[in-house]
Amino acid sequence: MAFESFTDQRARLRRVLDNSLEGALYDSSETEEDGRMVVLHAHRADGMRVSVRFRAVSSSDATAEPQPGTSLSVHSIDVRDSGCLSLLAVAFPRFRSPGPGSARVRIDAGAARLDIVCQDAEWWEDAGRT
Repeated sequence: MAFESFTDQRARLRRVLDNSLEGALYDSSETEEDGRMVVLHAHRADGMRVSVRFRAVSSSDATAEPQPGTSLSVHSIDVRDSGCLSLLAVAFPRFRSPGPGSARVRIDAGAARLDIVCQDAEWWEDAGRT
């Protein structure tokens, strides 16, 4: 059972985002490696800085530029499993999805919504405080 919860991508992403963004306020965001990674910077009420890096990003968009200090909350996480084959992928092998499945993560930041399609995410706390 514990092994399944570790390999369940949706559960893993949910844990990463809950641990990092629960009660956090938006500071800034940036892209790395020509947009293949998106980093979201925030801070908690106690001033602890926290960052989330979304890895293997295929697309990212925002309905508006989030305002610094707005609260963050995970709206949804939708995982597309690459393990299943579609008829198109069977007929045309180049349409098969490489590697692990992708996830569409939607984060509310005040009136803005961030929409990121990625394969994984990692988070860390910064030793300094804001």
